[in-house]
Amino acid sequence: MIKRFCLLAVAAISLFIQGCVKETYDMTKLSEEVRLSPSLAIPGPKGEVLFSDIVKANDTVLFDDDKFVRIVFRQDSVINLQLEDYYDLNDMVNFRQSYQFGVISIGSFQSTLTLTLNQITQSMSSATRNQISALDDGATHLFPAFPSVNLGGKSFPPFPGFENAVFQSGYLDISLTNNLTTPLSGATLNLYNSSDNSAIGSVTLPEIPAGQTIIRSVDLADKRVTSALAAAIVLSGSSGTSTPVIISLNNSSISLLARGRDLKVKSGRIVIPSQRISSLDEKDTITFDPGEGIEIEKISINTGNVSYKLTSTTSLASSFTITLPTAIKNSSAITKTISTASGTVYTGTIDFSSSVSDLGTDPAHPFNRIPMQYTLNVNSGGVLVNFNSTDKIELELSLKDPDIDYVKGYFSQISETIEPDTLDLDIDEILNSLTGEFLISNPIIRLNYSNSFAIPLKVDFQATGSRGSRSVNLGLDPIMISYPQYPDSRDISSVITIDRENSDLPELISLPPGKVVFSGSAAMNPNGNTGARDNYVFGNSRFLASAEVEVPLEFRLNNLQFADTIDNFLKLDEDDDSPVKPENFKSLELLLTATNYFPLGVGVRMGLYDEDTGKVLSDIDASKLLEAAPVNQDGKSNGFRETKTTFEIDQDFFDAIKSSEKIIIWFTLNTSSSGTVDVKIYSDYKIGFRTSVVAKPEIIFN
Repeated sequence: MIKRFCLLAVAAISLFIQGCVKETYDMTKLSEEVRLSPSLAIPGPKGEVLFSDIVKANDTVLFDDDKFVRIVFRQDSVINLQLEDYYDLNDMVNFRQSYQFGVISIGSFQSTLTLTLNQITQSMSSATRNQISALDDGATHLFPAFPSVNLGGKSFPPFPGFENAVFQSGYLDISLTNNLTTPLSGATLNLYNSSDNSAIGSVTLPEIPAGQTIIRSVDLADKRVTSALAAAIVLSGSSGTSTPVIISLNNSSISLLARGRDLKVKSGRIVIPSQRISSLDEKDTITFDPGEGIEIEKISINTGNVSYKLTSTTSLASSFTITLPTAIKNSSAITKTISTASGTVYTGTIDFSSSVSDLGTDPAHPFNRIPMQYTLNVNSGGVLVNFNSTDKIELELSLKDPDIDYVKGYFSQISETIEPDTLDLDIDEILNSLTGEFLISNPIIRLNYSNSFAIPLKVDFQATGSRGSRSVNLGLDPIMISYPQYPDSRDISSVITIDRENSDLPELISLPPGKVVFSGSAAMNPNGNTGARDNYVFGNSRFLASAEVEVPLEFRLNNLQFADTIDNFLKLDEDDDSPVKPENFKSLELLLTATNYFPLGVGVRMGLYDEDTGKVLSDIDASKLLEAAPVNQDGKSNGFRETKTTFEIDQDFFDAIKSSEKIIIWFTLNTSSSGTVDVKIYSDYKIGFRTSVVAKPEIIFN
């Protein structure tokens, strides 16, 4: 500005000289050298400048209805966290369980062996046989007594639907019916498998009257029985009859019935009737794994499927029915029946769309578990199949990428520590040039957020600003983040405000700091696990925040000084052929009259600086360029101050211009009442000014 005024003065002087010197003046009549030093007064610019002329209202600079000025900086989406940023609920179920059949039941089987009297007599002595044979004449006779008869091994006809089996339990009933006309004193039967002569068991029968049946049983536990059953039979003989009877070799006999009952099979090759496997307890638990420390009590799914894989290692056809009594869809428990053929792998899905599952029904473990009921039915399809009690089916379940409506539970006490981090503002050079004190009275930081995580969250944020040996802590108390209260709401909007009411933000910003150290922590569920499990997250849960920094122009300045060094813009090149040079002036004065309605005073000093000597050779001092206007008790200007300032530039200053490479400019700022009260800036504040230049050039004529 000084240079502009100087040039203005020079131009005015040039015009004045051109207008006053007569063209007909005879210059030869003057002495060899003439010096003139006229004083010239030139009026300069005048006018009035409003704050609103300099700064226009926009998205950053706001003018209130009362014209108070605020500066607001906004940043959208400074935080945008979604469900997957906190929790992975896409693969919570990885269920795998094998169900071993164990023993199964089979129906009873039987086979009958009949031996005629003729066949029995084949094992008697010739005399006894001949005696009995001679009485087969259709007449009645006394049946002769006969001794014990060893009939040897006799095979039963093969059992139908049965090839071999090892039994866990069951009985083989042996019935002997005496269809002879004479009583039998008893019998002994040793049972064995004719294929390998392996013993099964033996029975001993007491006296069997004619026409009567005696039954004895063999315990089949851990016994292997084949369909080729044989018996080594010994009849204990007969005491004969005391009354005549018909004796017929071919029409009278003994009948042996081998009948299996109450049979449970460990293994074998058999026909297995359709049945429900009873050795299984038909109850299981599907466990959810949502992550460490997370306890889910209830989950609602919009759309999603549980995938299953059923692998059978048996030759039996099976039907596996799953029922989830606490997973409700359309008012009913979710149920799925999976049918398989022998030795196959079946895959598919169970629809969980629009379902709500209760994972908290187990009193001993009321979270992350859902009960499962199941039944397993098998059959061999009416044909012989190989079976073993170790046969099994294996069930795998998984729940991947469901579209979640909501999840209720306890979502862990997640704590995050904000490790101390230093932000170097890199303004040490500026701060070194700044003295005095200032205070930005009411800065405000707002974090406007929308939160749909229904989980308590406490944030402890601290910042410490330092400048040299001085430091200021933010002093902000921990903040509880607002969260929705389901089912009344799923989303809540709120704001975190940091201002002079809850922190030392004004003092920290007004330090001003060269470095700021940030630290703190955030704790989800800060009170820990109370057992309530009343946290909720939703499929579209997110935490979205925007930041707003508001600086109302309300502050105080107390002798705030700062300086800057610039190149000497007044110095002209030596070869400059300009007709107007500093040495042509004896003195130059700039007169400024200012009417200031701002509660802000400004002082300026400009010095010509010699870098070689480190000295200020000459300066211009306007320590009261503008005096601060008075303010009322609210800090608003209620008047004005008029100041008159003279910038006097003498020949010493012009001489110093030649020797100085730099110019140092010092600024001093004070608010009203010497910076002891807060002042406010309004858009209708203004400054009026009048200027004039008084120049005294030195004109030399040779």
